[in-house]
Amino acid sequence: MNLLEHQNRFTDQTDAVSDIRIRGCWVEIDINAIRHNYRQLRRHLPQHVKIYGCLKRNAYGCGAGVVAAVLSQENIDGFAVASIADAIAIRQRGVSNPILLYPGPGLEDARLIEANSLTISVSSIEELMQWRRVLTTTRLFMKLDLGFFRAGTTPAQLPELLRIAAEYPDVQVEGLYAHMSELPGSQNDKAKAQLARMHDTLRTIETSCHRPALVMMSSTEGVLEHPDMDFDAVDPGALLLGISEISKPARPITLSPALKAIATRLVSVKRVDASLGPLPDGPGFRSGMILGVMAMGWGDGLPRYLPNGMVGLVRGRRANLIGPSHLEHVRIDLTDIPEARFGDEVVLLGRQGEAMITRDEVAARWGTDLIGLYAGLRDHVPKLYV
Repeated sequence: MNLLEHQNRFTDQTDAVSDIRIRGCWVEIDINAIRHNYRQLRRHLPQHVKIYGCLKRNAYGCGAGVVAAVLSQENIDGFAVASIADAIAIRQRGVSNPILLYPGPGLEDARLIEANSLTISVSSIEELMQWRRVLTTTRLFMKLDLGFFRAGTTPAQLPELLRIAAEYPDVQVEGLYAHMSELPGSQNDKAKAQLARMHDTLRTIETSCHRPALVMMSSTEGVLEHPDMDFDAVDPGALLLGISEISKPARPITLSPALKAIATRLVSVKRVDASLGPLPDGPGFRSGMILGVMAMGWGDGLPRYLPNGMVGLVRGRRANLIGPSHLEHVRIDLTDIPEARFGDEVVLLGRQGEAMITRDEVAARWGTDLIGLYAGLRDHVPKLYV
């Protein structure tokens, strides 16, 4: 399929097709998969448990604004992001749901935070006081560190932080959240220890009547593996885009991948002859070959060092990619597809005719995992929503 055929497929996405014409590469995102994944999650959660969709890193490369708009139509309770840019992209789509900012924004973002009705994260008394100096009303979630050794107040420091916050009428504590540790070790034991730490912390703050109205701990892994971590809300992200590396979750949620395709086009096709001089020493070059060049390189999200075995689909057949990878171009061996022409589509992930390259295959060949594959999608690469 060439670009003109894509334009006919996506008549309601003129801007995206125009961007593809300029860039020569694109990704396809399945909106119905996002809806399906959310509905699966909602069906398996108790009705009182709220869902804050974690759309960090531009919704794992899938487009925070569009993904949020889809989930807002499904009546999701709120969102969580780490970047002001992602929060603004959500608001620009007309989405009014609450947005929690994970640690990331700075004091200089105060006007944007208030203008977009965002809720900040606070990890210490000092942070709280700094934010109070720049915000008219400080709307916040307390971030609690249960052993992740990242942002967040410690369990021992939380009661005093909550007590101080309660003294100021301009401070609104909307919730308390924590994330499970991803540091090396026995995850099951860590999960149990961190859950016990959360319960101990809640018992401590409840005695002083400072328990926030909303307590949240579970992201994707917690939601799937630990139903006892639901509390008042959960904030999964990867799950909503169809990403999970848990083979047999406690909750049998069936996910659909949102990332449908990564594709580009041929910008050059020629037969190699002796006038070019000796063949390069690298693997993949052969005498008399038909050499193609794709309009996508490591600057667009492909591996910086092209691993052996990477393939693309051209006219429904597999063709080997040839390194090294360049900023905006990669070579492809078209010798076994002699009918390939300038402008033809090259599918690096997804289906073309009867042929298919799966997400798992791409992640393995590219030397990453599924989350790394999604998060590696470059924001400048146009997205077509199907």
